[in-house]
Amino acid sequence: MASITIPVHSAIIDWVLQNIHEEQPASEVMERLNAWKSGEKTPTLNQLEEMSRKTHIPFGYFFLQTPPQENVPLVEYRTVGSAKREKPSRNLIDVLDQMTAIQDWMRDELQSDGTNPLPFVGIAHIHDSINQTVQKIRRHLHLNIHWYKEGKTAEENFNKLRNQLTRCGILVFSGGKVGCNTRRRLNINEFRAFTLVDAHAPLIFINTADAPNGRLFSLLHETAHIFFGKNSLFNHAEWSSHTVNLLEQKCNAVASEILVPEEEFQPIWNPSLPLAEMMEAAARHFRCSEAVILRRAYDAGKITRDEYLRMMSMQKARYQKMNEKKKRSGGDFYNTLLSNMDRRFLIALHRSLLRGTTQDTDAYRLTGLNRKTYTTAIAKMGGA
Repeated sequence: MASITIPVHSAIIDWVLQNIHEEQPASEVMERLNAWKSGEKTPTLNQLEEMSRKTHIPFGYFFLQTPPQENVPLVEYRTVGSAKREKPSRNLIDVLDQMTAIQDWMRDELQSDGTNPLPFVGIAHIHDSINQTVQKIRRHLHLNIHWYKEGKTAEENFNKLRNQLTRCGILVFSGGKVGCNTRRRLNINEFRAFTLVDAHAPLIFINTADAPNGRLFSLLHETAHIFFGKNSLFNHAEWSSHTVNLLEQKCNAVASEILVPEEEFQPIWNPSLPLAEMMEAAARHFRCSEAVILRRAYDAGKITRDEYLRMMSMQKARYQKMNEKKKRSGGDFYNTLLSNMDRRFLIALHRSLLRGTTQDTDAYRLTGLNRKTYTTAIAKMGGA
């Protein structure tokens, strides 16, 4: 019996071609799409399913008569605009879709349990002073001014801060790829982090393609967004010379003050030391990047604007060189998975699954896992 073929409208194929352009599809994918468009060939159902997997275009889109209008509102909150990337990549869209679904599920779960909204979401005002906002964050997150001394490295402090945010009700996810697909790496130039603000289940996602220092700064920057009650798509490098709006300036300043408190910074700055040496020593002391130290030094009048711009240019060159040489290590699959997922969410999801209020298919969809990997991950986490 001949396979049933299903014609795809040429306008849909044009849309698919436009939306996979930056993903560098294999030549056979392009050849097949062009053959479908010209009418030389007509796809079967199996071929459409295969094309959906290879292009990461939702299967249902191929049956539409007119191109879909994908609404990605978070893109409006992009920190720095980009003429080259007016639309988000498929990778970013898919990660956003997953995180939005997780947030929706968690909100419904919390509301059904009668949980009150978090008191700190949107508590800060854009016209508050930096210190006022910082004090609110420290008070609600139970952070003292010397919190940065608790860890030996930026990575340790990232984990400590993340655990504290989770205890206070903020969902924190991280990752460097879409789900478990190692071929779908998240582009650090597109975004470093994003925040989906919600009164019950605010969510932060950190792109682990960034360096540990960058991830720590991003986590604090996104935390400030939750206190301001504003969504964020953060793609602003610490060494970037781009001008950002008042809200982003505030969030950057808040993150810097929590990382490097001014009253702690002033006494350790030694102007008699060479600038590069002083920067390195201060960055080591505060467990943060030299870019943050540079900004603190400039704002405090410790260095001139010319020194600031020159050293920032060097920071940018160093970061780019380091990024090019960076080797990716697979590591243990389950350790990486559990470190990227929010533990509080996983526990709530599995308990709901055991109660029968959530279907197993929904649990696998939300986590991006199959039955085997989900079951093993829960076991390695210690159950719920």
